[in-house]
Amino acid sequence: MPNCDFYALREDLQLVLDFVFERSDCRVFEHYSLFDSSLAEFRSTDEIEARYPLGVCSGTAPSVLLQLLPESAGELVVERASLNPEKCNGATFRHIASGWGLIQLQLGGASPRGIVASHTNHNSEKRALAWEPTYADVLGPVSAWHWGSVESSSRRINAHIRKVASGKVGSRPLLPAAASAIAAGTSAA
Repeated sequence: MPNCDFYALREDLQLVLDFVFERSDCRVFEHYSLFDSSLAEFRSTDEIEARYPLGVCSGTAPSVLLQLLPESAGELVVERASLNPEKCNGATFRHIASGWGLIQLQLGGASPRGIVASHTNHNSEKRALAWEPTYADVLGPVSAWHWGSVESSSRRINAHIRKVASGKVGSRPLLPAAASAIAAGTSAA
């Protein structure tokens, strides 16, 4: 499961998202819809920022959770999840973006505890095949996905993140705004 953990602040996350929208072949969806809402598909960084506080984390949770669907890779499955209205301010449902070969893009950012790491990842075909008996009724056959497209898109995004990095914290790329903040004394959460 190729992944890339990296440190980034809002300006850095904008660079990553602009690359995804302008230079990748991916459609971009929120991972979970807002309560009692349809799942949103985004066509620009500005659309994400209009819906979520990009790069602003409360605690150690990411600021935005996205699912990327590479072109011609497979079909997005939108699942409806029931919610307990007593525990969700009256909300009764939300939608979840699912699919064997979706690329997860979890965007961190600034938090009261320091900079929360961002993360990319996707299933491998081998892992998906291992889980297929459990989820095939919801996600369909693993063989319906074009895994070369998934892997290629994921590699391109991760390569871009590493290319724009200005340093590292351990093995994690450190993007420019996050590097400046860490140099000024901000810690990595």
